[in-house]
Amino acid sequence: MKKVIIDTDPGIDDAIALCYALSHPKLEVLALTSIFGNVSTELATQNALRICELCNTSVPVAQGADSPLHIKRNPAPDFVHGVNGFGNIELPVPTTRRDKSSAAELIIDLVREQPGEITLIPVGPLTNLAKALEQAPDIADKVAEVIVMGGVFYASGNVTPFAEANIWNDPHAAQKVLTASWPVVVHGLDITHQIVFDRPYLGRLAAASPRIGGFLHNAAEFYINFYKEQRNIDGCCPHDLLAVAYAANPQWYKTETGRFDVITDGEQIGRTTTTKVCESNKQIALDVDRTALIDEYFDILGTRP
Repeated sequence: MKKVIIDTDPGIDDAIALCYALSHPKLEVLALTSIFGNVSTELATQNALRICELCNTSVPVAQGADSPLHIKRNPAPDFVHGVNGFGNIELPVPTTRRDKSSAAELIIDLVREQPGEITLIPVGPLTNLAKALEQAPDIADKVAEVIVMGGVFYASGNVTPFAEANIWNDPHAAQKVLTASWPVVVHGLDITHQIVFDRPYLGRLAAASPRIGGFLHNAAEFYINFYKEQRNIDGCCPHDLLAVAYAANPQWYKTETGRFDVITDGEQIGRTTTTKVCESNKQIALDVDRTALIDEYFDILGTRP
């Protein structure tokens, strides 16, 4: 099993990815860490705890930074994920409590305890990872890999013509994380827009798994309505799932090597760029076996209660 820490801002696509990760036989989720983005950091923490309880899984959930490194925090996009992050469906208050450590502290401690064994999967703004690097630069050589959901390289952004939301929300953190010495694989909008979960698919998932699948189906209705208005598709893109699925099944993906940069000010703030190089431990995911991913997701979640 691959040991992973997922840094998350749940978020409907986060929920889709987290339920998969917490159920996958190839993944051992050591911890979740929360970050602002789709919702506030405090609500992200509560939502991460809710997902763990939904999946009957107990893992540490540590609360992360509540603002970017150097810029003002952008408002949460409640028109995308709803005010509560899960499409405004009613949710129980979680009965479990968050870990006493901060997100950066928990990342540092776990990586130092298990050097070379842990993969970090940030699927929100990269502030927590940047803070962990600032506090403990040595972890860059102790992390197995960093699998990022964020950025866009060969297409248009989703918050500005140039930028994807996770990078735009803290471009200075992204610059630190994407240019550090650790291996990085970035899953940007170039690949995440290739997968769509449509209403019939989510309906079948709900029928097969009334508890977990039913929750995802109901939460995604709000998300799908957003996609219908914005992109005229009757489904939603489960962006964060692409990064988590790569951790379990990298053989499904086509990547290219490069060297990253992030624009941190001006009109193009949050824009990610790449320079192609032959020798690099930085990669961009560009294509994925769509059928394999969609089928496996159903096979794993469809067997849950």
